[in-house]
Amino acid sequence: MPTHEWTLAQDPYGRGGRRRNKKALIIAAVIMGVTGLIAVLGLLVPALSGEGTPRLGSKSYDAQVDCQVNTVGGAGTVTISGTIKGDSSRFKVTVEVLDAATKQRIGERTFDVRDTTTFSGATAAQASVGPAGIECRIAKVV
Repeated sequence: MPTHEWTLAQDPYGRGGRRRNKKALIIAAVIMGVTGLIAVLGLLVPALSGEGTPRLGSKSYDAQVDCQVNTVGGAGTVTISGTIKGDSSRFKVTVEVLDAATKQRIGERTFDVRDTTTFSGATAAQASVGPAGIECRIAKVV
C-alpha cells in the first residue's frame, strides 16, 4: 500500500484536529452564557425597581379634562378646559375629542402647560357630532 494514502486519512490529533472543536465549544458556551445573563438581568431589573417607582424622565401627575361642543349647522367647535397637578412645573397635555357613540376621534389639541395648573382652549370638530355627544380624554402627557 502506498504511503500517501496513510496521510489522507483523518487524524483527529494532527494539524489542529481536536483543538478547533474545543475552541468552537468554548465560544458557543461563552455566547450562550452572555445571552442568558442578559435575559436574567432583563427580567430582574424591572422587578427590583419596584412598582410605582418613577422611571427616568417620567412625570407623576393628576389631571382632569372637560369638554363642551357648540354645533352650528354641520360644523362644531369644542371648548376644552382642564387641570393638571404634579411633580413638574411644565407639562405637554394632548386631549382627544371622541364621538360618544362611535368612539371615533373628531378632534385633538395639545396644550403646553407652564407654571400653572389649568389649561383651556378650543378646537374645530373634524367631523359632525352625533346625537350621543362627545367625550374627551387625555391621550398623552409629557
